[in-house]
Amino acid sequence: MSSGPDDRPVFVLEPDAVPPLSALRRWTSRALPRLGADHLWAVHLVVTELATNAREHGAGRVTVTASADPFPCSALLEVHDGGGERPVAGEPEPGTPRGRGLLLVRELSRAWGVRGTEAGKVVWARIDCGSGTIRPCSVRAEPIAMDPEPC
Repeated sequence: MSSGPDDRPVFVLEPDAVPPLSALRRWTSRALPRLGADHLWAVHLVVTELATNAREHGAGRVTVTASADPFPCSALLEVHDGGGERPVAGEPEPGTPRGRGLLLVRELSRAWGVRGTEAGKVVWARIDCGSGTIRPCSVRAEPIAMDPEPC
């Protein structure tokens, strides 16, 4: 794990290498040691989506930084790449195999956005610690009408 100019941990994805997404998720767990496993699942999903988008639609080296704030508990993920094109969260047709990543980021994050830099852009997401808590749902053969707490 290396550090950036502001001493936050940095993960680097090189442009011509196969993206090590499982290594990125392990790095995120080490970079955010105060978050429990029940919160990290959302962080892992968001960082994977943002890094994948940066690799596929951005340019050059991709760097990821992660930090956490204790009060209120949240994690901030920032993914830097050299491309200038801003990502757009669309509404893909049901049969379309791609295009849902930013919808997941939007749903799992308190806030997300894009800011331009001199060398490209940063796509960021802030995830509340509580956003990772899911109540397990029982498996049902069919939906129950008037379910007071749908899963």
